[in-house]
Amino acid sequence: PHFARHALAKLAWAPLLLLGPEVRAGVFGLKTMRRRRRPPLLRAASSVLIAGSCCCIRPVVGAYDADERIETARLYGNINEYAYYFTDLLVGTEPQRVSVIVDTGSSLCGFPCEGCAHCGKHMDPPFAIDRSLSAQWIPCSAQCGGSCQRGVCSYTQSYTEGSSISGLWFRDMVQLGDALQENPPVNATLGCHVDERKLFYTQRVNGIMGMAPHENSGRPTILQDLFGDKKHVNTGVFSMCLAEWGGKLSVGGYETQYHVNNSAVQWIPLLHSGYYSVAPTALLMDGVSIADGVGAFGTSLVDSGTTFTYFPSPVFTRLTAALVAACTTGPGCGAVREGLDCWRLDASAKSPSRFPPLALVFEGSTAIAWPPNAYMFRRGDSALWCHAFADNGADSDTVLGVSWMVHKDVIFDLRTSQLGIAEAACPEYRKVPGERPGEFATAREARRQVPFTMILVLGTGASLSVAVGVLIWLLCGGATSCKKEGSYSSHVDREPLAGSSGGESPSPSSSCRGSA
Repeated sequence: PHFARHALAKLAWAPLLLLGPEVRAGVFGLKTMRRRRRPPLLRAASSVLIAGSCCCIRPVVGAYDADERIETARLYGNINEYAYYFTDLLVGTEPQRVSVIVDTGSSLCGFPCEGCAHCGKHMDPPFAIDRSLSAQWIPCSAQCGGSCQRGVCSYTQSYTEGSSISGLWFRDMVQLGDALQENPPVNATLGCHVDERKLFYTQRVNGIMGMAPHENSGRPTILQDLFGDKKHVNTGVFSMCLAEWGGKLSVGGYETQYHVNNSAVQWIPLLHSGYYSVAPTALLMDGVSIADGVGAFGTSLVDSGTTFTYFPSPVFTRLTAALVAACTTGPGCGAVREGLDCWRLDASAKSPSRFPPLALVFEGSTAIAWPPNAYMFRRGDSALWCHAFADNGADSDTVLGVSWMVHKDVIFDLRTSQLGIAEAACPEYRKVPGERPGEFATAREARRQVPFTMILVLGTGASLSVAVGVLIWLLCGGATSCKKEGSYSSHVDREPLAGSSGGESPSPSSSCRGSA
């Protein structure tokens, strides 16, 4: 039964923390580790250890909640190093992991394909569509809504900063998050890129998961497909809890355990006819108004795919001037200005806590706090903090990006047309695979599939005894060595012209690898 598999799988993990990353990788058969075969003693010990940990069934934080019908997934990334947050999807009947940016400002869920004429190198291997028995190309018909290529519905999507993607539509089974969450799979509409331009070409993450409330040429979004699985997911609500590094995505509800001091959720009206938009009425600094009136902010989108928060020029100018004045007169902010938009903290300061607090006021006079460690971000050097808000130029609208969402649990309740915000200590997941050699193993383990078979059911006491024995064995020199593989690297988009070398575009008869 699903519940038994779920409970046994999760509880088996805890005792294995005693074994270290290389041994755990061996127990779970992780394909990302190059390792020597484990000796028979260790193989037997690990089998007993896995089985013995299952005598007591307890709920595990972060796992699929079948009772409440809430799916969760870890988020990775941050503002400075990535400029986005992303999660994993498991795609296909032989699940393949693909990494995708979580983007509430767009609706396409897609990723590059094998044979792509112009796609960059990303953190995950391309998705092999020929390895998935459940994958089906979407054939051309009156319902395509867009164009067709070689009998398959196709798409082209452009983004504000100039990036673009194009590819072919298909459907396949998708699980949100990694295998540890054991979220139920759902049949979803996905895009298989045949061309990536600019940031999509150079980014480390494979693809994008658009979560905006509008369809793509009549095609449902992945969020709509998840909500369609009413047996496993509560329809119409999801949340994003963003820490400085990583966070948690929940579909079907939200997790109050992360709310600071059991803080109440503040609710404001949310429009979601095409995008997620709200209506700020004022911007306050230390309780003093900087900008007033809905007209000062224009249309305000809530967009997790945008790094900074963008204000119309008049609002941005007044905000910058007020911040500079507050920090360069009187007691100041405990920092020295460095360049136009950065500040170097005093040696004794650990965070920009002496900077003035901001707040956005919304309809109903609901004031949402925007603390200094959110409207500013740490730029590499721990003492250097820079503005995480920017000028929207000639555009008279506002974009509330990641910098406004960080350190909050942001709840999108489409059933009641409300946006909920709670101050939150969101979980951090900063060790991303391939980024730092010293941290690679742990990060990979957290993000990879975990296949194994339970054979015995023993008591917890037996598990701990075996664990102690294994630890002694390891200390005596029996540990295996492990070479970690995979890395991130930047790739310059050289924009080869059509007809130049660089691979062929996939067709329905060729293998198409991508990441979702």
